Amino acid sequence: MARQLGYTEAELEALDRLEESDVFDPSVAAALRYAELATSDPHGVTDEVFAELRKQFSDEAILELTCVIGLSNYFNRFTTALRVDLSESNQPYDSAPPVR
Repeated sequence: MARQLGYTEAELEALDRLEESDVFDPSVAAALRYAELATSDPHGVTDEVFAELRKQFSDEAILELTCVIGLSNYFNRFTTALRVDLSESNQPYDSAPPVR
């Protein structure tokens, strides 16, 4: 899906080494770090992590980002628990058939 959204191979490879990478814009890097911590260990979102996020985003944007992260985590757990296989659709989202 990331490739369909236009992310480069360099960006995809940099996801595993966010701390050493300068591939991403600082706001994107801060959002990715936050998303990773909020997903894997919400208690790991330290004051320092949050301060970096606040340098890049307004409180409203942080709230929206947190909602997107939470909803994405919910959706992933929901589809995994129900064994919904989303991998068979190689269509971009804008050309996928409507859900009925």
